[in-house]
Order: sequence, then structure tokens, then C-alpha cells
Amino acid sequence: MNKVYQFRRAPSRGAMWLAMAAVTMLLATVVLNEAYHLMWLLWVSGAITLAWMLLPKQIAGIRVDDEHLTLSAWRNPRPIPLDDIAYLQVTEESLETQVSIVFKNGDVQGIFAGDLPDLDTLINVMAQRGIPVRDVF
Repeated sequence: MNKVYQFRRAPSRGAMWLAMAAVTMLLATVVLNEAYHLMWLLWVSGAITLAWMLLPKQIAGIRVDDEHLTLSAWRNPRPIPLDDIAYLQVTEESLETQVSIVFKNGDVQGIFAGDLPDLDTLINVMAQRGIPVRDVF
């Protein structure tokens, strides 16, 4: 099998939209209350929001080929040989699902949940490469 599976998750824009809404509400407050002496606060918060929008955001994701599972493939790549992995273990804690890599030597390494696709896709991709996913409810 020579297929390479890549999963990329774009950075969230929720915080940016929240900051833009706060600047808009500040503008409405300054204008409606005729508090023009606070206009400097509006300019500063608008400039900070604009600068924040221009900062590069990191992309999350994994890459799986025939030889390696690469965690954080677009931020800080950490290739893990598939031959060293015994299985992936899934545990559900309240609203979030935690996935850990269990190595053949017994070591356990957690995986950042933001890097992973949905659980069904992860199970299929790893099954194609002969790596079981255990404790799935």
C-alpha cells in the first residue's frame, strides 16, 4: 500500500470573530454614549485585533504512510515508526476523547486531540496499516 493519509485541521477563527465583535460593541458604546474621549481605546483594541489577525496560525494534523505515523505534521513533525506501535488506546473523558499510542516496549504517549480526525476515520486508517485501536465504546 503506497497511499499516504493526511489530515489537516485549519486553525479556529472563533477567537478572532469574538475580538471583532468586542471592537464593534466598543465602537457602538463610544458613539451611543458620546464618550469620544475613549476613542483611543477603540483604536488600540482595533489595532491589536488587526495585528492578531495577521499573525500566522498553526495548522494541526497527522500524516500516515506505510512506515510512519507523523504527529503534528505541519507544526513540529514527530515521525513514529509504525513497527514500534503496538496499538492505539482510546479513552473517553467527559466530552473529550483521548487517544494514546502504546508502544511495543510498553511506553505510552498521549496524542494531542486537535491533531486527530474523527474516531471512525482514525480506526479505518490505522486498520489499513495493521494497527488496532482498542477500548472504543
